[in-house]
Amino acid sequence: MQIGYNLRSPLQESFAGESGLNRNIMGILRKGIFGGFEKKTGALIGRRVKGKSIIYARQRKNAKLRTVAQLDQQLRFDLANSILKWFSDLIAVGFKRIAGKGSAFNAAVRYNFSALVTGISPDYVIDYSKLVYSRGSLEGPHRPSISRLSDGLQVSWLPDVQTRFNQYSDKATFVIYCPDREMFMKFPEHVIRSAMGCFLPLPVGLTDVSLYAWMSFINADGKLVSDSVYLGVI
Repeated sequence: MQIGYNLRSPLQESFAGESGLNRNIMGILRKGIFGGFEKKTGALIGRRVKGKSIIYARQRKNAKLRTVAQLDQQLRFDLANSILKWFSDLIAVGFKRIAGKGSAFNAAVRYNFSALVTGISPDYVIDYSKLVYSRGSLEGPHRPSISRLSDGLQVSWLPDVQTRFNQYSDKATFVIYCPDREMFMKFPEHVIRSAMGCFLPLPVGLTDVSLYAWMSFINADGKLVSDSVYLGVI
């Protein structure tokens, strides 16, 4: 099981204490440039912070103020991006064929954007039932169900006729998300399709919180995937 938390990145933390620094920092010069420089130099600005020579790009003023519609669009995009980034490893596989030579993550954002973010500005929300991290030609689970046990979750599905796109050897991946803890739990290629069910252990302390669940299949050689399926909130 893989567990992830929605925390600030180490890069953000490292600059949090350096007040006034622009995030477009281009480099830290430990010995400076010809001894280092300060203030503006062309398109660059130099300064000393905690004994280090810092240069960063000057901010450009946008001549055109963005419209309300553009701001709303950006807000929705940021919200969609904030949740999809936690599926990035699965998206890299699940949207690979659709993306072709392009970015699988960008393809996933385009596909999810319209349905995933709902509501009226500025109170947009994520509709988790619409989130898709994988798209492909494999069959998904046949009539899947999920239930909560004292120490985990039980997922099951019904048998189906084998075809080229529905093999007993297909491997199931599961994702569980706990908004209250901002915690993602992933179970990649956890069990084969013919098992028709499995147990997903959960960390202590998740018995009384809402959990969102998804699953998908990938074939034995890793070349074909199914659409991811939303299992519900429990």
